[in-house]
Amino acid sequence: MTSVFGLRRGERWWLTDPRGADFLSIGVVHADDTNLRFPHNAAIFAQRYGNSRERWIRDGLAADLRAWGFNTIGWTSEYVSGTGLATTGKPVDIGHSAGLSADELSAAGLPYTISLRVAEIEHWNGFPAFRDPREPAFAQWCDYLARTLCRPDDPNLLGYFLVDVPSWEMHPTGTGFARTELKTIAHAYYRAATEAIRRHDPQHLILGDRYGLRAGVPEQVLDIVPEYVDVLSVQAFPGVATERIAAAVDTIAGWHRRTGLPVLMADTGNWCPTRMSPHHTGSARNQAERGLGYTRTAEALAASPWCVGWHWCGWVENPLRGFGIKDPWDEPYTDLTEAMRTTNARILRELTDQAPRRGGSQQPIAHEEPSTVQP
Repeated sequence: MTSVFGLRRGERWWLTDPRGADFLSIGVVHADDTNLRFPHNAAIFAQRYGNSRERWIRDGLAADLRAWGFNTIGWTSEYVSGTGLATTGKPVDIGHSAGLSADELSAAGLPYTISLRVAEIEHWNGFPAFRDPREPAFAQWCDYLARTLCRPDDPNLLGYFLVDVPSWEMHPTGTGFARTELKTIAHAYYRAATEAIRRHDPQHLILGDRYGLRAGVPEQVLDIVPEYVDVLSVQAFPGVATERIAAAVDTIAGWHRRTGLPVLMADTGNWCPTRMSPHHTGSARNQAERGLGYTRTAEALAASPWCVGWHWCGWVENPLRGFGIKDPWDEPYTDLTEAMRTTNARILRELTDQAPRRGGSQQPIAHEEPSTVQP
């Protein structure tokens, strides 16, 4: 049986890699080569990567991630249509690309994640579909996704996400699951999704939905997720101010206490005005301040013993998202990437020095009973 990523709880929670060594997942999300196929940068993609996604993954994405101290490729689906998500707060029509395939991701030689979009209930989705997960069709759909996407023998696979920022509360469009039946619906949803995954892959971690701090998640849902998932995945964009980062971390700590699960910050970031998006305000003033925000966020999460990693939002800036680690012409925002490089190296060194040396076979762990402490 293939050795896979697991979990370990000591003085802090850790992921463990297939060799059994402690692992902190520091990744990037929304890395998609389609951001280099616009009219303004298609020639760069042709010149640097020969119009080859494989070359871009190997010589661009993977090489740069390693150089800047990242060790994981997170969710790769990218924001490609509409402007509501980042500027107006309104739902976005369609919204996201298909992302990179599992075969392409595995070939990069870095840990990566797979998303199974079992339901179209995202907070950003302009046309959500709140289908009843208690119906047989939902379980059939989950099984289709699982038997198509699961990779039980891939040691590079970190685990499986489900839905991005699901609206378990009322959706911005005014639709949603029936509040009086929410607990029953949530049980059916997670049972069908996770049983499908375990049917086709009994080993890899289930990272669950990526809960958004702005969208929220009801206590009824938080109380049942420990039965089904291994990690509590969250999304938060607190900006660069220390007090806002601390407030976000405090909310997430409450979710951890309630569930007893380790937490992966699966999507976080900040932005500032750029040449392409000069009116993209409300977070940082410039790339240097973005770098400061990255350092503050990473330090706050690394200091939280429940945190097993963080994935930063945006790779190449496109006209829709309006921010990234690299500009629209595939050049890094060096004030940001240098802060990332030094911060990542320092945090990994400090945490490694604090932790006992480990290696060899990983040991399975049992989850603790969920706490009744209120967030």
